[in-house]
Amino acid sequence: MTSEIPVYNPATEEIIARVPMMSRETIREIIGRTYDASSEVMAIPAYKRSKLLKEVARALRDQSDELARLLTAEIGRPIRSTKLIIERTASIYELAAQEISHVFSGEFVPLDLYDYPPGNENRIAFVVREPVGLVGAITPFNFPPDSMAHKVAPALAAGNSVVIKPSSYAPLTITRIVNIIKQTGFPQDAINVVTGDAKEIGDEFVDNPKVSLITFTGSSSVGLSLAGRAVAQGKKVIMELGGSDAMIVLEDADLSRAAQAAIIGRFDYAGQFCNATKRLLVRDEVFDKFVGMLADMAFNLRVGDPLREDVDLGPLISRDAVKLMDLFVKDALDKGGKVLFRYKEVPSKGFYYPPTIIEATRDARVLREEVFGPVLPVVRIKDDEDAVRVANSVEYGLDASIFTRDFARAYRLASKIKAGSVFINDTTRLRFDNLPFGGYKKSGIGRESVRDTMREMTETKVIIQSLINH
Repeated sequence: MTSEIPVYNPATEEIIARVPMMSRETIREIIGRTYDASSEVMAIPAYKRSKLLKEVARALRDQSDELARLLTAEIGRPIRSTKLIIERTASIYELAAQEISHVFSGEFVPLDLYDYPPGNENRIAFVVREPVGLVGAITPFNFPPDSMAHKVAPALAAGNSVVIKPSSYAPLTITRIVNIIKQTGFPQDAINVVTGDAKEIGDEFVDNPKVSLITFTGSSSVGLSLAGRAVAQGKKVIMELGGSDAMIVLEDADLSRAAQAAIIGRFDYAGQFCNATKRLLVRDEVFDKFVGMLADMAFNLRVGDPLREDVDLGPLISRDAVKLMDLFVKDALDKGGKVLFRYKEVPSKGFYYPPTIIEATRDARVLREEVFGPVLPVVRIKDDEDAVRVANSVEYGLDASIFTRDFARAYRLASKIKAGSVFINDTTRLRFDNLPFGGYKKSGIGRESVRDTMREMTETKVIIQSLINH
């Protein structure tokens, strides 16, 4: 009998489904079938791939209510947000459809532009892109359909096939969307799902020569280990990894706007994002006033059943995640920090954690590690140089934000901060689907955007034609 993995509703702690714990042999067989289908996907004319992707978007919108409720059930994100996620997911497939003509337009090069090698007046060249073949995709629990779309839509648009490994916490929505894709006209094995032991699946993606590219979103430690082994096998990699995003509030900032951005940045989906605002750096001159505003706004958050339209925060993904938040808070207090705000009572059933704001010392774990939960550390800064020093003091460099009324000052600071994106007077919790997304240091390898990802998922080929007939 095949063993199974239970999928829990984090708001109720109930098992809502079970998925197969696939053996290594089964995973290898699925990779083989998907690899064989890659030639079928490549053979689909580009214009038809574009039409099929638009059909995927239409089907997602047709089933958006059902998909949103399923997503809320498996990850605990409030229904208000999951409805927007399904719409965003549909738009990513549409964007991939539109980008095909740009990515595959090719280039004609008259080689008589160059004097070397000799004889170039009798040669021409074409630069074209071809699909890599089979893409192995690994997605996280926190935004399954849109993370999936950022990997699958560009892969299919580029003419590749895909094997996708969802998080064991959140395999249901992804599996449903894969079935939708299969029903829209792509070959049946153009995309397949594998579920089971994460390490075993990752190892198979690395070791199996039929996998040409691995795209991963998740923790830095896992992603960098996969990347190192994959590159040693000659595979391409795209790694979207962790973050400890700093938000800097200067003394001339619009404090109300900054406080609202911090609340969204830290507490959206209970802080379970790589680009959540995980560290708040506030000028000493406005510190007390600002944290008072922050506490007032946090007090008005609504925590509870994520299926309710008026709820702002739902549960964390697991009981272990709740326990980890307690450890972070205890460490901060043991090192001399103090609680500035802690939310009133949260539901006793489900994996809930009260939104918490802490004034932390600079050696606290909560300021040095990636915190996936509703705990917001705040630290005082004395000047701009201090702000940059603290912002750059961690091993991550995904996003950052700066609040000031002086754009020139903000620009100077942004140029010194080691982060993939720096927002001025806005929250870090933003991502634009066709702008490069990724980070410095251990926050990733390469950049994701629909266009950038499509390019990464192709090989560049130069075809040179001699004009001399022999």
